[in-house]
Amino acid sequence: MGKAKFAHTVWQWGTDNKEQFHQALREIAEVGFDTFESVKAAINVYDGDAQSFLAACREYGCKPNGFYFHINGDWDNDVEDVKRKAGFLAACDIHTINLSTKWIKNRRSTAEEQAYDLKVAREVGKILHEYDIIPCMHPHCNTTLWFENEIDQIMQNTDPEFVAFGPDTAHLVVGLCDPVEIIRRYANRVRFTHMKDIMGTKIEGKGEQAGNEIFVDFLEMGTGRVDFPAVFKVLDDVGFDGYLTAELDRSRTTNKLSAANNLAYMRANYKQD
Repeated sequence: MGKAKFAHTVWQWGTDNKEQFHQALREIAEVGFDTFESVKAAINVYDGDAQSFLAACREYGCKPNGFYFHINGDWDNDVEDVKRKAGFLAACDIHTINLSTKWIKNRRSTAEEQAYDLKVAREVGKILHEYDIIPCMHPHCNTTLWFENEIDQIMQNTDPEFVAFGPDTAHLVVGLCDPVEIIRRYANRVRFTHMKDIMGTKIEGKGEQAGNEIFVDFLEMGTGRVDFPAVFKVLDDVGFDGYLTAELDRSRTTNKLSAANNLAYMRANYKQD
């Protein structure tokens, strides 16, 4: 029996205004989720007012488990803005953030880019440590942190006390990694997860949202090639008690139905204590 809990992301409903956020919370609550991950953009939508944000959460009986930030190569965005938003995160009782790295296309990262990501990760980790928050480095396709050597580089050169790992099952597949093996390698440092499926290793981008590329080839859990039961076992073996956070860039039906299907899959295939 596992200790992990279930959550769902909410940016699929939109990140431009409070109405989209309310719709997301209402629909994930209606299908059975009580915990969600949001994005940095939501903090801007609420003008940094954590109490108003939390009031919306209470209205739907949902709580946040983390926020998603993106490195873009600008120190003010990558480090200083995290510092400015740390108080908001703490007020929301957040203890992890996902940290995705700079977009690149059709190539692997350079040594210089890897060095910059490492510098940012260390500095953000130090800043957030004072708030009992840890950044989870998040592999993502078409970024400087995607392939196995890039993951190893940043994980093997950061302090586990200040920097954690936030794997995404589908992005690891597209990065030609074995999700089970990579997650096993850094299992003791996994503090957050994104759970989504995929059939092949090729994906097509369809625009941008909240600072990230949107892909149409990702699938609901259990409908592709990811061996989720094996992933669950690896996490259970190290006593992972964080969240299995289901995510999907774009639903092939509706966001609400995809959330319901993801929750049904997790309930059927992951037995909680």
